Amino acid sequence: MQNKNLDFALVGHNFFAFLLSIGLLSRGKKVLVLDDDRFNYGDFFTNSLTALDVEFLKAWGADSNIAPLMNIETYLRPERVYFFTGKKQLVLGDTPQKNFRELCRKFPGLFLKESSDLSIFSHENEIANFDNVYNDFCQKISAVLFNEKSTSKIPLLFENSIPENLKAHFQYFFSHFALREKMLEADRFDMNGFMYMTRGFFQNRLSTTGSRAELMHLFFSLISPYYKLDHDRLIADLLEVHTKSGGEFKKLNLSDLKFQSGLVKSFELESFDGIIRPNKMAFIGGYPVGLPIKLKASKSLSYNCLNVKFSFKDNVPKLLEGKKCVFTTPIKIGTERPFWEVYFEGNTAVFNIIMAKKEGTKIDFIFERVKSLLIEDLAYLFPEFEFPVVDCKMKFTLDVFIEDKDFNAHKRVEASFKKRIVEVLEDSAPQLISRLKNVLYFGPYNEDSLGTFSSLVEIKRWRESL
Repeated sequence: MQNKNLDFALVGHNFFAFLLSIGLLSRGKKVLVLDDDRFNYGDFFTNSLTALDVEFLKAWGADSNIAPLMNIETYLRPERVYFFTGKKQLVLGDTPQKNFRELCRKFPGLFLKESSDLSIFSHENEIANFDNVYNDFCQKISAVLFNEKSTSKIPLLFENSIPENLKAHFQYFFSHFALREKMLEADRFDMNGFMYMTRGFFQNRLSTTGSRAELMHLFFSLISPYYKLDHDRLIADLLEVHTKSGGEFKKLNLSDLKFQSGLVKSFELESFDGIIRPNKMAFIGGYPVGLPIKLKASKSLSYNCLNVKFSFKDNVPKLLEGKKCVFTTPIKIGTERPFWEVYFEGNTAVFNIIMAKKEGTKIDFIFERVKSLLIEDLAYLFPEFEFPVVDCKMKFTLDVFIEDKDFNAHKRVEASFKKRIVEVLEDSAPQLISRLKNVLYFGPYNEDSLGTFSSLVEIKRWRESL
């Protein structure tokens, strides 16, 4: 029997929603999680983790005795990512020392000091030492940050915990941002393309620079092993923890939100459960679509994601089978489609294209143009292969990317990690827009720009304060 009076109704079928619900349930709250297919994170955001994310989730699991988090490795698969800036290929996602060597080889101006020597990795003990130092750091700092109550201290705690040899590598990387205007034009273009693509991939921010804290997080993400997350299996197991803790779950859409004096008073579901009255609601994901609410306009431009699936006449070449590739060029920065990722498997290629968000864009209007551009990009990257497309399908996902045009961001010390609440507005009728006082939003518009790590910190903070 559906409980009609709730403390919290959480909308969003993702592991962040269940982390929040399980925390609230442990404090005796009555919680319903709703899987409404009009609001969630997209696959781009929830399907991949770095070592910092993994260790933070393990610390969370140990603290709250959540078995799926304590055993998070069982939901992960190591994977490499092939980044292309123009035709320059950068292969990341392996062990820390292999990733760092690759960065030094492909972008020596950013990562390899003149006094450095990559031959230091020629002996097994030196390789193991670099990997062990990195892995130990991720494990220890994740536990420290998880237990830190004051989020304003997180950036300083992070930096002060970095081992000296890793800190020296980061400091060399960071030093280039103050000197960027003095670079040769070709080097600056390469750096801009590299930064824009990797910040978008790891942090869901579109920018060629960043604050010191943001660039620290990016540096440690770049040299981290990369993991593909079995998100569906993880949320299925977290759902079991949620229900065993007394929580409720419905895979139904909200059908009738009732508002009164700036409050959500009740809602119904597409079922026969009747009217449900929550004290508070929280939307956990990207941007609400098709719901009678909207987010207060942000000063920053936002981009969404277009998923495109190509089916080919034959299987893709063996060289591409099972590869995840990410592509941009410096001239794409600032355009309507600045970069994309693709995964090749069998006779298919599945693209996620980052696109400038425009209300009312219809796929029919852009279908042929997008298809043509992707075919051109494939021919540019892999001219030795042919890609005869026999079918093409497109759909928008729920991913959100935020553009940051603060070109002097490197002068800021930290990402804010402050309680920055994006207002949720009633949008139930024309010209009827008012702030909702008992509705919260968690997602990229309301978080610092450290990708999944920011979301974990944000959800943990609200788990303890709601």
